[in-house]
Amino acid sequence: MFWSFSFQLLPDENVIDDSTRMPQPAIKASYSVFLTNKRAIFRFDGLGSSMTQSFFYNEITNAAAIKRLFITYLDLKTAKKNVLLNISNAEYWADKIGEMKKSFEDPDVQATRPAQISPERRKRDLLDMLTVLHKNGLLTSEELEEKIHALDSMTI
Repeated sequence: MFWSFSFQLLPDENVIDDSTRMPQPAIKASYSVFLTNKRAIFRFDGLGSSMTQSFFYNEITNAAAIKRLFITYLDLKTAKKNVLLNISNAEYWADKIGEMKKSFEDPDVQATRPAQISPERRKRDLLDMLTVLHKNGLLTSEELEEKIHALDSMTI
């Protein structure tokens, strides 16, 4: 979760749905909602402000509509905190955020992630880094031998 003073999309981020396209009730909500392919963004619309708060879908543990004193809020839970947001049609957005979160937990999405680097490759990369440090005079020959010996004895 982070706050910002502007509404800027990340690279390769697209708005999928937003509350500004929906009909507004008589009493305007405090926040507008923008769901992208990477995160949920909430823009505070009070007093000419454009302050935004966003949550990546993997940070969100639960989203539900709750009613408090005649007003329905979106209760957004993360591992660190709970946030109550006054948005219009909170039930719709709670369901939509849940759908987006599930789509990111889909096994097909997990399969598209790059594979882990093999331990042999990691050791080779570390050895290359040590060699570069030695060539640039940042490691002495004795330190290089010591690090190589430590690298050979470690299990990554």
